[in-house]
Amino acid sequence: MTPDDGAPSPVDRTDYSMHRFTMRFRDPEVEDRFGEKNYERQIGITRLSVAGGALVFALFGILDLYVIPEVLHEAWALRFGLVCPVLFGLVAFSYTRFVNHRNSGLLSFVMLIPGFAVVTMTAIADAPGAYLYYAGIIVAVGYSNCLWRLSYVYSSIVSVLVVIAYAWVVVFVNPMPSDILASNLTFLASTIGISVFLNYVQESQFRANFVDNEKLRTEQRRSERLLSRSEAANRAKNDFLAIMSHELRTPLNAIIGFSEIISNQMFGPVGQTKYVDYATDIRSSGAHLLSIINDILDISKAEAGKLQLEEEPIDPVEALNRTMRMFRQRASELGVDLTFRVRDDIPWLIADPRLFNQVAINLTSNALKFTPEDGNVWVELSFDAAGDMVLSVKDTGIGIKASDKERIFEPFVQVEDAMSRTQQGTGLGLPLVRKIMSLHGGRIEIESTVGEGTTAYATFPKSRFVAPEASELSWKAS
Repeated sequence: MTPDDGAPSPVDRTDYSMHRFTMRFRDPEVEDRFGEKNYERQIGITRLSVAGGALVFALFGILDLYVIPEVLHEAWALRFGLVCPVLFGLVAFSYTRFVNHRNSGLLSFVMLIPGFAVVTMTAIADAPGAYLYYAGIIVAVGYSNCLWRLSYVYSSIVSVLVVIAYAWVVVFVNPMPSDILASNLTFLASTIGISVFLNYVQESQFRANFVDNEKLRTEQRRSERLLSRSEAANRAKNDFLAIMSHELRTPLNAIIGFSEIISNQMFGPVGQTKYVDYATDIRSSGAHLLSIINDILDISKAEAGKLQLEEEPIDPVEALNRTMRMFRQRASELGVDLTFRVRDDIPWLIADPRLFNQVAINLTSNALKFTPEDGNVWVELSFDAAGDMVLSVKDTGIGIKASDKERIFEPFVQVEDAMSRTQQGTGLGLPLVRKIMSLHGGRIEIESTVGEGTTAYATFPKSRFVAPEASELSWKAS
């Protein structure tokens, strides 16, 4: 089973350890990946360094006129006839398909060419010019270690080989006085030590950054797999619930319908009055369960993008009057004063009648649920400053903490200290309201103070008004 088949994402067990001296990763595959990425990142500056080194080496030819005039022709033949053409040729060759990260170490040995050329000049030059050209070795060694970023090991080998060749020449081929020899070799050794150390630190940072990026990419891929599986599972859940509407609602409607017939004794009296009470309880429980199922199906359809508006012109005042009549009895039983007011001339709306009623029902139900006895709930229709229609539901209930104002719009979330006096609820009311308002191009906002109450504002944009100028299809504020 692959990770995409639902198996748990494997833990990254890649070995990123390195040899302390060579700075190479112990895992060959990791080393190969680093070499490829480092080559792609550094090849540009490496080519520039080679070309720049050739140019600098050519400019030093001016010093040949004054330092080693006795072998000027030989020195210039080395500089302009051999070293510079080879260096520029290697830059051109690096653009071909024959050079890649696996053989890029050859580019690191390029500095052997100018280094050995300077050693050769030292071997054939007379004193005191031969004594001074160790400075050219210092340039070659420093250049090799500070600008070559393909391999610390290769650059270090180049430096050591050039200095060994120089030491052999000035000791056995063209000897120089011991004091000058000691001075030159001391400067060369110091240059090698400093430049190799800097190159080591530089490459260690490159490799550490590579490891961090590799681990980050691994975690990113793992997160993407987990997110993909989570989204697939969520889509499957939403699709399942969205197509279960008929299967769930049909038997519940039958339960509610038949229990209502029995409780109303439509076809004659029931022998025992207890059966009537039981039928009433069955109907009430069935209606409550149907309401929960409707909320679950609607929120699932909305999340699956399958909740569609069935729009038509509606009278919001009349629709809310019917909703308030439905809640009057419940409010009376809870000991809560329920008031409905229309503050402005309210036009008709283009909206989904069922979903519009669902917004009013959910907001009013929440307000009643969390308002203590002798409390108040005010439902109002009005306009805001922008001219949009606002359905506001205000209560004197327990309120909501500021930290919970966003959480209450998440499906199935219950605020911990919000205790209902009638039922616990499913935590789907406000999330469904937000989805419905979003489909209508509106918004839902909550203002609340703990211990004082909550006000919910459901705003419908004026673009949905049938008569924006409040013509005949409007209700006058009472």
